[in-house]
Amino acid sequence: MSRSNPTAASVNKGTESTQNPARTASHGSQQDAGRETIESIAFAFVLALLFRTFVAEAFVIPTGSMAPTLFGRNKAVVCTECHQHYEVGASDELDDDGYLVRRISESICPNCRYPNSIRDLPVFKGDRILVNKFPYQIASPERWDVIVFRYPEDMQKNYIKRLVGLPGETIRISRGDVYARQGDQGEFQILRKQDPDKQKVLQLLVYDDRNPPVDLLASGWPERWQTMTHEEISNGLDGWVRAESGWKHDAQSRSFSVESTDEEKWVRYQHLVPSKSDWDDVGGHEDVVKDPRPQLITDFCGYNAFSGGRSSNNDDDRFWVGDLSLNCTVNITSISDTTSGDSQAELSFELTEGVRRYVCRIDVKTGQATLLRNDDLAADSRAANIEMASAPTPIRGPGRYSITFANVDDRLCLWINSSWLSSGLIPFGPGAEFSAPANRSPQESDLTPAGFSARGVTAQVSDLVLQRDIYYRAEKVPNDAGDFTMHDQELSDSLQIRESLKDPNEYGNLYSRQHREATFRELGPDEFFVMGDNSPRSQDSRLWPNVQRHAYNRHAVPRQALLGKAFFIYWPHGIPFLNSGKGYPLLNHSPRRNQRGEPEVDNYPDYVAPFYPQWWRLKRIR
Repeated sequence: MSRSNPTAASVNKGTESTQNPARTASHGSQQDAGRETIESIAFAFVLALLFRTFVAEAFVIPTGSMAPTLFGRNKAVVCTECHQHYEVGASDELDDDGYLVRRISESICPNCRYPNSIRDLPVFKGDRILVNKFPYQIASPERWDVIVFRYPEDMQKNYIKRLVGLPGETIRISRGDVYARQGDQGEFQILRKQDPDKQKVLQLLVYDDRNPPVDLLASGWPERWQTMTHEEISNGLDGWVRAESGWKHDAQSRSFSVESTDEEKWVRYQHLVPSKSDWDDVGGHEDVVKDPRPQLITDFCGYNAFSGGRSSNNDDDRFWVGDLSLNCTVNITSISDTTSGDSQAELSFELTEGVRRYVCRIDVKTGQATLLRNDDLAADSRAANIEMASAPTPIRGPGRYSITFANVDDRLCLWINSSWLSSGLIPFGPGAEFSAPANRSPQESDLTPAGFSARGVTAQVSDLVLQRDIYYRAEKVPNDAGDFTMHDQELSDSLQIRESLKDPNEYGNLYSRQHREATFRELGPDEFFVMGDNSPRSQDSRLWPNVQRHAYNRHAVPRQALLGKAFFIYWPHGIPFLNSGKGYPLLNHSPRRNQRGEPEVDNYPDYVAPFYPQWWRLKRIR
């Protein structure tokens, strides 16, 4: 009682001391206990403050500039047609003060391009992450770290981006890749992720064959993966023609199977992208185009592909991306015991980028993998191969193997049987790295940019997933940029270049005439260059104004602005359940209101319950 009324305790203290010594001792111990409690609370508060200041702090991601690594405010979508799961950004629904001012209504599936209605889907807050502040107290940041820092133009705002440029470097962005050199002299070198496993988790979806657009295929649209043979003719697909090649396709199990043969048999990918009118034909039970022409793979990003936001026109479908990753599962049931001529038991995986073919050939009997590329100057590009590197793999005869073959940032990588226990990365060494060819334009071969083959084995290939690398936009603003300064874009005519995607030669000519590189002045000794993973929608070092600082390098983040390294997603959005999977509304948004006090937009729930955690996205940030 004395702790709740300290004034009364002070008044009675003398009387208690004279008349009842025992009671005085008891009262003293209560005062000591109260003081210890207050001191403990104060000490815990100080510890928490010190921990938050020097060790770690929690942040919520508000926008999608780091998608798909980190999600901002978003909606989770399951495509109506192909059932692909994907997220779409919903930050555009709110203004800078957090009021609901618009509703996004439709999104385009990144897998099958079906327009899904998403207006009434529940919305989720951005990822909640932990930021480790301690590393930057004792060491310098490392390239490709995901960092949190104070926005140089407004130090009250915290930004999160990926660190790309280090002190003393000049940064250049060209054709989707990032380059650097020390100072302002010498040649620019491509910036690879030194840890290929970090590179692997940054790949974006091109097509997941496990989730096909069933209605579209039933209407006569061809499969993207086709059995093919190569002929020395010019048919617009670099000699590849659809034909029975020994592989058998099972549309139900989404797999290809082949019996052992001495001849190499191929299956190849074509980027057959349906348009909105094609989907309208399917919905109207009309015949779709039976023989559509494939197009180049572009920087299409499903997270940004929505209508109803600040910018309703998707602008992420115009830049050719040649850096690809092929993922699959191979089940080898038997290998040939006989040889005929140069026949071997082998699997091959091929990725094409412009004038180059990159092949990973695996001897199924020995497990030896060999990386090859074609000779740029050879008349017959499929006959002349240059060996780059070789290394042993876990493949030894019959068995089930998961395989990823990637061509990213002028380096080939191979993973076999990756798991949370083992990376599965095959160590080829520096031989897997290469210099890009002089001719960087797309070719007819890029209309069939990925494939796999087999000979001497009986096998089944399934779980085919094709991915692409991040395409960094070469955009920038002048160093003295103001609030309304227009930035220089990589291309001057987006519509014209998009219409040329089915003709690589025309695309290459247009791009060569129109494109710009973005070069940024040498960073100071304590300055860094940062970019978002969602390059088309990231306000980063490329695009900051220079109104507040009037800095010599408006694109730089000073060292004193760094707060820490993002290292863990501890709470992604929850998944609602009950009420047909929608949960029950708890709280609506705060909509902006007009002069009559009426909301400017129809409201919908901001919070729903019950929900369960999206545990598969609780992970370390790479």
